[in-house]
Amino acid sequence: MSNSRVDYEADHYCPVYDRIINSDLCYDSMMCLHRFFKVSSVKELSQVEDIDKARMKCEKCKYSEEC
Repeated sequence: MSNSRVDYEADHYCPVYDRIINSDLCYDSMMCLHRFFKVSSVKELSQVEDIDKARMKCEKCKYSEEC
């Protein structure tokens, strides 16, 4: 039986960046992609070519919270 609880503090794979990220970058990016912060406030997001696609990926991610 697998544990279905999500550990929001652990490093994890991010579909937006296509790599393992830490929880701080996850939260900051999520807030930008959910339009609470400016995208320009997270330097790593400047490397993302298509922000609209990134928003869709973030919304579908299990670490993305309903805001």
